[in-house]
Amino acid sequence: MKITHKSVNKTNMILEIKMVESDYSKSVNESLLNYQKKMNMPGFRVGKVPMSIVKKKYELPIKIDEINKLLSDSIQNYISKNKILILGGPMPVQKAIDFENSTDYVFEYELGIQPTINLSKAENKKIDYWVIESKDKQITDHINSLTQRFGQVVNPDVIKKGDMLNVNFKQLENGVPMEDGIDHATSILVDKIDDDKLLKKFLKLKKSDTIVFNPNKAFSNKTDLASMLNVTKEKLQSIQSDFLCEVQNISRLEPAKLNKEFFKKVYPEIDIKTEKAFKVQVKKELDDAYIKESDRKLFNDASQFYIDKIKVDLPEEFLKRWLKNNAKKKFENDEFEKEYSNYLKYLSWQLIENKICQENNIKITKEDLASFAKNRVLNQMKSYGNVNLGDKEIEGIVSNILQNKQESEKMTNEIVMIRLSEYFKSKMKIKRNAVSLDEFIKLANNQK
Repeated sequence: MKITHKSVNKTNMILEIKMVESDYSKSVNESLLNYQKKMNMPGFRVGKVPMSIVKKKYELPIKIDEINKLLSDSIQNYISKNKILILGGPMPVQKAIDFENSTDYVFEYELGIQPTINLSKAENKKIDYWVIESKDKQITDHINSLTQRFGQVVNPDVIKKGDMLNVNFKQLENGVPMEDGIDHATSILVDKIDDDKLLKKFLKLKKSDTIVFNPNKAFSNKTDLASMLNVTKEKLQSIQSDFLCEVQNISRLEPAKLNKEFFKKVYPEIDIKTEKAFKVQVKKELDDAYIKESDRKLFNDASQFYIDKIKVDLPEEFLKRWLKNNAKKKFENDEFEKEYSNYLKYLSWQLIENKICQENNIKITKEDLASFAKNRVLNQMKSYGNVNLGDKEIEGIVSNILQNKQESEKMTNEIVMIRLSEYFKSKMKIKRNAVSLDEFIKLANNQK
């Protein structure tokens, strides 16, 4: 068998495979012998059917199958040996092949070739880097969030806004409990009461007090109300009666106080003595989180910039045919064109990203992934106030995470994004712009 290739243009190549009978005859004969051993036909014992009958029945399909196997293996070996960088997969050039009457064949396959990527077209160009400034409002909001997270639940005797109530609902008829009516214990959030007049009445209640009202008028969210009364949404429509509501318990999340004990819970590894020092640490934490968001936007903006500037030369018509042939479902023309456009953008970036990684020796090792996962687990433990796990327990959690293919791929992509953001900062002219969090959110969402 002889394989040669010729370039059609910068992005397309043709492979020519000349195959003679001796290339495939041995494997065809071996397959025929295997079929003969298993063949069961009336009038013959298993394995004793004459070869002439076996050939008449199976030789042509076996021959075609063996030729296709040989073609596939030979093409892949040739591409690998000659280091031909392709896109998609080899596509047979359609022409009539007479397998039945011929013994020697010439096959042709079209290849889509990976283009040359010139990163210099985008490197050293100016790009905006949006830095989020930590304002007093963000610091205060974050501190309030922390005091809530590390607060404790108390059970006061009187009701305030924000409380959760354990109550019992009893359906009434003419002012008395309805026979076979709803009698259900549940919980409600005071802030979910939409009727302002009723809300004022609730805020005057104490534990063990009762109140009569129509829940359908008090709560606008019918899904939540159906759950409270333990009925379906369909049945809820027919329930318009008043209910007796008994307040059985009041639960309130009491925020933690800003003291040394609280500072230690939030930042156990840092000795913080004053509220001022605590605010400094909170600002640092916010700034670190904001830098990650700034880097993420830089990555998105820079990758699009590279796609626009480099303009990757792809074998578009070849890829279109290859995608249509390999699509798992049938697309309408408009739908396919949209998917194809997205695919070209995705493929362009993948080729650019690969080139960046090759030229800058960016590789993600198992050790990198394990370290990233471990840091994430430790940060999550700190956020929950639990930092007392031993190394063995943490390693077990990390191992479980990495065994999840989806999570592992997600974290690998995050590490790649971090490394590429570092690359963009080193290779592009960064123009730093200070913005508020609200301004940054608008920029990230492409809002004016």
